[in-house]
Amino acid sequence: MAQETENYDPIGTILIQVHEDLHQLKEKLANVPLAERGETLDIQNLETAIKRTETGLRIHIEKYLNVVNHHVLTTPIHDGQLYSPHSSKWLLPAVLDQKSFIFPLESECKLWQPQHSTFPHAFPRIKQKIGLDVKIMQDPENIHHRAAVNANYGISLPYINQRQACVKVQKLIKGSTITNLTVLPASHRMNPYFTPIPVLQADASKGILSMTERGLIPPTARIAFQNPPILPRAAPLHNFDEAHKIPSAAPFATSPKPQQTPEEVKIAHRKKRSKGKGKRSRGLRDKKSMIVTCPSRPLKSPWDYDFVIYNGIIDKTAPDFLAFKEHFNLPWGSIFSLLEHIEKFLRDYAIPEVKIKGNNLVAFLPDFELKNKLTRYDLLSMSENPALLQMMLNLPGQRYKGQYGKLKAASKIQATWKCYKARKFFLMFRQKKWASGVIAIAWLLHCHKTRLKKILKESRERHLQNFRIRAKHLAANWNRIRTSRRTIIHIPSLGYSQPVRQNIADFNTKQNMQLGRLCDILDANVSVIYICSHQMNDELLLYYNKILSLQAAVKSGKLEDRSDLQDRFKIITPEAINIFTKHNMCLTTHLMYSPKAIKRIKNLIRGKEAYMVSGFPHRDDLAVADMLDVPILGPEPALAHLYSTKSGSKRVFDSANVPVPPGICDLYSHQQMIEQLSQLVTDHLEIQRWLFKMDYEFGGNGTAFCDILSHLKCRKWVLKESSRYGREDWKKNWAQEPALLKISEELAGILAQHAQPVNKRRFPTWRKFLHSFLSQGGVAEAYPPAESVTNLTVDMLIEPNGEIRVLSMGDQFHAEGPFINSGTTMPQTSVDPQVLSSLCLRIGNACKMRNVVGYFSIDLVTFIDPSTMEQHVWAIGLDISYSDQLALTQLTLYLTDGHLDCRFSTLKVPRCVPKKEKKTSQLTDLSVPAQATHRYAVMSTQLRHNNLSLIFHYVFLQMCKAHGIGYDIQR
Repeated sequence: MAQETENYDPIGTILIQVHEDLHQLKEKLANVPLAERGETLDIQNLETAIKRTETGLRIHIEKYLNVVNHHVLTTPIHDGQLYSPHSSKWLLPAVLDQKSFIFPLESECKLWQPQHSTFPHAFPRIKQKIGLDVKIMQDPENIHHRAAVNANYGISLPYINQRQACVKVQKLIKGSTITNLTVLPASHRMNPYFTPIPVLQADASKGILSMTERGLIPPTARIAFQNPPILPRAAPLHNFDEAHKIPSAAPFATSPKPQQTPEEVKIAHRKKRSKGKGKRSRGLRDKKSMIVTCPSRPLKSPWDYDFVIYNGIIDKTAPDFLAFKEHFNLPWGSIFSLLEHIEKFLRDYAIPEVKIKGNNLVAFLPDFELKNKLTRYDLLSMSENPALLQMMLNLPGQRYKGQYGKLKAASKIQATWKCYKARKFFLMFRQKKWASGVIAIAWLLHCHKTRLKKILKESRERHLQNFRIRAKHLAANWNRIRTSRRTIIHIPSLGYSQPVRQNIADFNTKQNMQLGRLCDILDANVSVIYICSHQMNDELLLYYNKILSLQAAVKSGKLEDRSDLQDRFKIITPEAINIFTKHNMCLTTHLMYSPKAIKRIKNLIRGKEAYMVSGFPHRDDLAVADMLDVPILGPEPALAHLYSTKSGSKRVFDSANVPVPPGICDLYSHQQMIEQLSQLVTDHLEIQRWLFKMDYEFGGNGTAFCDILSHLKCRKWVLKESSRYGREDWKKNWAQEPALLKISEELAGILAQHAQPVNKRRFPTWRKFLHSFLSQGGVAEAYPPAESVTNLTVDMLIEPNGEIRVLSMGDQFHAEGPFINSGTTMPQTSVDPQVLSSLCLRIGNACKMRNVVGYFSIDLVTFIDPSTMEQHVWAIGLDISYSDQLALTQLTLYLTDGHLDCRFSTLKVPRCVPKKEKKTSQLTDLSVPAQATHRYAVMSTQLRHNNLSLIFHYVFLQMCKAHGIGYDIQR
């Protein structure tokens, strides 16, 4: 019958069933024999029919009202409806006489008080019938009820004496037991602009929890009690000698139902309504109190309302649950929905036993009403033992042990398989998308790089064309420009390739060793703009100003004649020096990325003849010259890089037909080096040491040496064979072939064991040197076969009009080794000046034929051949740049007012003699110009000390002055 209530209204069916049961009862009573009428009547059938009818009515009324109102309600009976003039289906009188149908006082007062509740108005007749039937069933012994049944059905109900001995059980009616209270609508609870309504005394008497649930008190309000509900008191403490035991908790999963111990409970004469389903207790009804023995429970706080759920089903007859339900009857509708969710969750996970904390459950109600969803964390917060419950929930497969577990498992398997397929497809799609993205990015980068390369190529081509146009203009007007007022922009930049620059320590310092270029102001028509790679402070600027102001005093011999030349030279530091500090960029590149410095230079040269003198040329020199719109006194950067290499200089020397050391160039493979070097060693058995020089290195960084002949095992045999064949025959291939084979076999091992790089910090082993040597190319050449070897440096200038001049020449001195130049002595005295000038002019002409313009320097070596005792001069290096020696020569000539004659290799300095009239110590009358004398200058750019960088400049100058180190105008 419970299932039928979902489809149609069961009230009519129930009443028909009641009618049939009563009719059958009437027939049974009518068939009773007359003889038995005076005896005791068996009323078992009557009791069974009445009880079944009563139970059916109660069950279906509860279900019907729950469906209609979705919460527990009472059966509404109004007095006006009881005496309605409508007819009854049971043929009872519509209006009963008050006198002839009087209900008992107890029933009237306790059971049938008028209830003010809402009920659907579509069933007024049904409510009348239900009210009357319920009254009859509740008190069938009433005289008026028996008369009504006899009048309508013709049944006279017997008197049942046995029922008087039974305890009368009242009808269980569910519903609201209080009057309607003030409830704030849900829309107003969430409205922050709503003014709270005043709280009446009737509402306040219901308690704070009631007002909070009805919305009269906001849920976030801070409540302070005037009289606290809990009063503190001293807690009893156990003595240390007192023995006590800690009860061990039994496992949650295997704990049986707690057994209750008997205890005495006093039951008042006032009857209490029992909630839930259960059998009606039988016993004697007594108005006095009586003592009943019942299971005892452990003592608990009066506000703890915990209850246990077994196997996902709540025992609605359990005392704990009944107490919880009785206490929280006001929000029972929401609690009932939450309990259904809890039961479903526990059945789904097959949890055998869970103890729910009632207070936590009620505290969770507001959140549940908002989201209408129960999670495992919410259930854990309501459980008494959340750790054990969480452990059970986390067991693998626990969800599939509960109700509908197989369906859930099948759904999970299907979902997992679909997820796997989708994930696999997604991974493939993501991989393809990633690959397409990589390809797209690579293609975009390639296009961008190609576009940038094209733009750079066009820009550099434009710079080169502009450079050539301005170079032609400079060559055509050079005779006029060099004799008129002009501005020279000196940029001592070292434009080597990036790999070479990265391996140079203190690269910016090396680019600032040519401050002697400022001495070009010796010509009164010249102004100098010097680009410095370091920030100049005021002390250094003052120092250089004083040094340059001495030139006039040197000429006159009077200190008072010093002149201020600050307006004729400017020292500018590009601002990019402080930005690109770790990139080892050349000075020209720094200037190109310094717009402020470029703007200042433009302002200084505006309306003047100007040209630029660089250091070692770089392609950014063309860009800077294009920005400043000035020509460059120098060659194209590509030509300078080509002929400044060791292999490129060999070609220039060969074309100039000057003596060079025996050697080979353009070595790029190990086999090529072994084969050609073996041939060189065989041809020149008098050479003990052989040198290996990288093409693009300078200053001895890319140089290594090896004494090959002294380490040859077949040395004696080769020398014997050479002397046996003689000098002329030994040059033939058939005579050298056996010796060549033996030398080539030993050469690789000798180089690996005995070759020594000069810069051991950069190349600690021959293997590393050889790798770098073969990667950029280089030469192998002979070291002079003599004990005394002198290196020379000659500086030359090819002017734009084609004139070749020798500017400086000096002998090198070596402090750290035979391959590292530490300084020069000027002028040179090692070679006949005529021979040296002849060699240098031939090299200059060879460079001129290759369109080399500007400053360049030639490195030579001279020695005495021990076999012939003749002096030899070899050209070993060509550097197309402005050298440090030339800058120091300019400074020497400026401060001494001297003259260097490179044709005769002499340095003439005017000699000062004291006056004959009187000798005074005053500087103004010290000396007068007299006959010139020959002098020699020792020049070096390397003043080295470990702690020199820790001393301020002015402190260093004061230390030099204290030790008598300075410039003496008198001498």
